[in-house]
Amino acid sequence: MKNPAHSSRRNFLKKSLSGGAALSAAPVVGYGLPSQPTAQNPSILSKPTPRLPCAIFMASTLDDKFEKQVLDISSQITLLKDAEGKDRSEDLKRADIHFGQIRPDAFAKTENLSWVQSVSAGVEHQLYPEFANSEVILTNAKGCYAPAIAEHTIGLLFSLTRQIGGQIRNMRQHQWGGSGDQIEMKNLTMGIVGFGGIGRQIARRARAMDMRIVAADIQGFYQEQIGDICDQMLPVDEGGLQKLLEQSDVVVSAAPHTPRSEGMFGQEQFQQMKQGAYFINVSRGKLVDTDALQAALESGHLAGAALDVTNPEPLPEDHPLWSFDNVTITSHISGRSQHSWERLQAVFVENVRRYINGMAMVNLVDKQAGF
Repeated sequence: MKNPAHSSRRNFLKKSLSGGAALSAAPVVGYGLPSQPTAQNPSILSKPTPRLPCAIFMASTLDDKFEKQVLDISSQITLLKDAEGKDRSEDLKRADIHFGQIRPDAFAKTENLSWVQSVSAGVEHQLYPEFANSEVILTNAKGCYAPAIAEHTIGLLFSLTRQIGGQIRNMRQHQWGGSGDQIEMKNLTMGIVGFGGIGRQIARRARAMDMRIVAADIQGFYQEQIGDICDQMLPVDEGGLQKLLEQSDVVVSAAPHTPRSEGMFGQEQFQQMKQGAYFINVSRGKLVDTDALQAALESGHLAGAALDVTNPEPLPEDHPLWSFDNVTITSHISGRSQHSWERLQAVFVENVRRYINGMAMVNLVDKQAGF
């Protein structure tokens, strides 16, 4: 079976991006919203329904509540669970669905696999050639971690603008004193690169601090789509990224990692940013040339940076960025919260229902585009 996709968005991506990045453009998909099949990517709608019996290989586990919801869809659904010392080769051969990332060695053992549900939003590690070129469809966790990542982004911003890092260092020394200038967010411009689920959640929170919001993406939006959370929407294929960088006091990377977006923040882009601007990355480390970022910080062109992801990752213990007073680094934890995993499980349950009934899937990934 072929991978269904949003044809207009995919065609836009393949035709219009030039020297820029493949950015996340789709809004957060509601749990009931289908993606539309295309002539090049026929949907499972063409397959006989219901698609039963059905075996699900559990590479990741479900909470009891969501496991029950899956089994309640049909008595002909079987969950193939892991057990200590169990050889799972036969389970892989039998499985129609795979819940969790599937490695190349495991994928090679599959015989009936139709669909993989990724438990992460980024799928670059899943798109090895054998899988990317197969007819197995892929869905991801787009939007499931967005609220947590957005809150973490604001926390990172505060760590820079309120000099919280310096205060923590003072606390460890039992010292009372100021540490630099504190900056208020009102009337500052935040530029968000990638206005998908994460970008929009960040914009909502930044708007509450009276910030001006500029976004750059591969897809244009009319005002009714973005409401009042964005003041200016810039298409990247028309120089939108540079325009965003030139006017933003805070630049946030919220774009996915794809072959086109890799290294999109380099020496040229950091020099295009305003003197004294801040850079925050909560997407993927490989979007950033770390040497170029370090140089922009050392020269004083950037006032600071906050990174939840790094390139390389993890950042080596002896890397200079660890010692910068104006850099905050967290260990790729921005998506974690008490609600994130529940959102992902809810998406999976809905997708099982849709798969069984031959309906278009939620959070379909275009394997060629990379998101």
